[in-house]
Amino acid sequence: MKATLARPTLSVLAVAALALASVARSRGFDSQAGKATAPEEALQRAISNEAKLKTVELDYSYRQDILVQTFGEARSLTAQLHRVSEFTYDDLGDRVERILDYPPSPLTTALDLPKPDFKSLIGIEPFFLTPETQTRYTVRFLERQKLDELATYAFAVEPVELRGASKWPRGEHPFKGRIWIDDQDFQIVKAEGIAVLAKDERARFPKFEFYREIVDDKYWLPSFLYADDVLNFRRFDLPIKVKITYSAYKRVRPGR
Repeated sequence: MKATLARPTLSVLAVAALALASVARSRGFDSQAGKATAPEEALQRAISNEAKLKTVELDYSYRQDILVQTFGEARSLTAQLHRVSEFTYDDLGDRVERILDYPPSPLTTALDLPKPDFKSLIGIEPFFLTPETQTRYTVRFLERQKLDELATYAFAVEPVELRGASKWPRGEHPFKGRIWIDDQDFQIVKAEGIAVLAKDERARFPKFEFYREIVDDKYWLPSFLYADDVLNFRRFDLPIKVKITYSAYKRVRPGR
């Protein structure tokens, strides 16, 4: 059965309507269709699957479309960064990013984004809750919740100590927010929150919503990210929008 995940309150996310299917299970992925599962067990399966998804993503080519916009008075557009690229492999078998469209933008230097991507714009990795990082977080079950026709477990996630954010590896940021785990494949299908900053850090990141889509009826991979927030710098506030879209997934390496 196909289902669709979308936010009816944000028409801008209509382009992120995802094909959500729960019929085909992935060999090697932890799922038990049709069986009642306790929230803690569902969480542990999802965390285990995150590590696998991080590896599986490397087997695919896909297109990444990044749009960053900043605004001034009366929400007038002041600057825009648009970058379209394709992640694939070259003839030597090396992972490469091919730039398809990247007009010059003042935001590249203004926001210190020599190579804008998910992490540089949002502050965390797309697959942030893995067996290696889970001990740094407190994860609390909230409720069983339906996202359109998809049944999920909703969890609140926050770092064990917010004041310990600066103790994370250099360049890494903790996540604080919520995640939703599908009750059939036990994979994260949505995340909503913000990267936590150290007190003396100059960087600023927006609150975001992040959706995944099912690829090859098996893997929940990145699909759409949306952020609409105000970055509070010391001397000024910067209204900003970020959209990242992933499309055209195609397996280019045999699955492991």
